[in-house]
Amino acid sequence: MTVRIEEVARNTYLIDCGKDSIFSLPQVAYLLIDDLPVLIDPGSTSVAAELLPSVGDLGIDVRELAYIIPTHIHLDHGGGVGYLTQHLHKPKVVLHPKGAEHLAEPTRLVRGARLVFGNNLEETMGPVLPVPRERIHVAEDGEVIRLRSRDLTIIFSPGHAAHHIAIQDSLTGGLFCGDALGFITESMPDTPFPVGLPPFDAEAYVKSIDKLAALSPNIIFYAHHRARTEVKELTSRLREVCITLGEIIQGAIQAGMEEAKIYQRVLEYVRSLWAGADLPIMVEAGISGYVQYYRNRR
Repeated sequence: MTVRIEEVARNTYLIDCGKDSIFSLPQVAYLLIDDLPVLIDPGSTSVAAELLPSVGDLGIDVRELAYIIPTHIHLDHGGGVGYLTQHLHKPKVVLHPKGAEHLAEPTRLVRGARLVFGNNLEETMGPVLPVPRERIHVAEDGEVIRLRSRDLTIIFSPGHAAHHIAIQDSLTGGLFCGDALGFITESMPDTPFPVGLPPFDAEAYVKSIDKLAALSPNIIFYAHHRARTEVKELTSRLREVCITLGEIIQGAIQAGMEEAKIYQRVLEYVRSLWAGADLPIMVEAGISGYVQYYRNRR
């Protein structure tokens, strides 16, 4: 794995650890340099093990890392937190209250992850180690973490997951969005696509888009992409796609369609926007939560 580091905003570094082997999505973490350094979305254990030595290349003593903040506890964002707490004895792990227990005792988390990432989970993503309870800080919606040169505001943003948070940064005016504002592929560079893996709440997802867009960030720091400044355009397009997907999938379910035909209808819609787009498997996976959500509502 080749690790690439880039300063994408003032004292804010993107750490690109390549693409994952399952969905081919970029694995991106962010390091915030301050009096109390912060690592956001450290990824799986395999990714965390690779990025940890790279932090030292920036002249940062990793032992001084003060906070680790996964936007949510899915393994591609927070699976490596337990590994990091074993190697770093100082940082607090900031978590949504609905995610804290699952990282302290990750048995159920791993069992659920196998449904998404397969039974060879440990081979591809590394073991999921527990986070000591005394290292966990359970956050509140709107809570502010004050550093010397920046304030980080925790914003609950459910939909993709009930335990999802975003982080607003006062120094850069940026927003670390995790999966709350979709993912962007190389073949669809200007339109985010929702990350709708089950369990997924389609209505809460749109509400979170509106909530985060209303903050008027200058930059969106994507977890599976890069930093982007076309905030209004990207959030507006994502919202439109989410609404349209909901309408298509609800209509298909009401018509009695099976999953394969529903996906084909979605595929036709997506390709009407991006003709010839090389759609990753994540697009198909990204509507599976929509299908489950609307079937359950019926």
